[in-house]
Amino acid sequence: MKIISNTGPIIALAKIGKLSLLKGLASEVFIPLTVYRELFAKVGIESQAIDQALVDFIRVAEVTDINPDVEIAIASLDEGEKQAIALASTFTEEIVLLLDDRAGRRVAQQLGFPTTGSIGVLLRLKEKRLIENVGVLLSEMREQGYWLSDRVIEDAKRLAQEDD
Repeated sequence: MKIISNTGPIIALAKIGKLSLLKGLASEVFIPLTVYRELFAKVGIESQAIDQALVDFIRVAEVTDINPDVEIAIASLDEGEKQAIALASTFTEEIVLLLDDRAGRRVAQQLGFPTTGSIGVLLRLKEKRLIENVGVLLSEMREQGYWLSDRVIEDAKRLAQEDD
């Protein structure tokens, strides 16, 4: 399986030092050029992890020849989400779109693309025993400035079968 990611999940995972664990979930991780540019502009504590991932395992792919139906469906999304979904539409092998934005996920799902977000990645990492506690990492994400509601964290902890 290949992952195609938008900017947000990469930043979120980098903020908690878990970005490199994406290698344990996918054979390859791709980002469109727009996402690369957004990541390249990051100057927070996560920038070093992002820079290393861009050298180590995240591949930048240019989007060409977008299907007109896809182009219409993604028109109202922000540029990173547009390009991530457009890139996904060019793959014939199994992919998962990594998007945290609800609108982007809804459009991707309507187009038939499997999606997950930062929380889904953490749940899968716990399932594979690559991390121990989803709730702790989500709290750390939030402390590092990544917005997550209390309800989202509680729902994720429930799915991870973690008690307070």
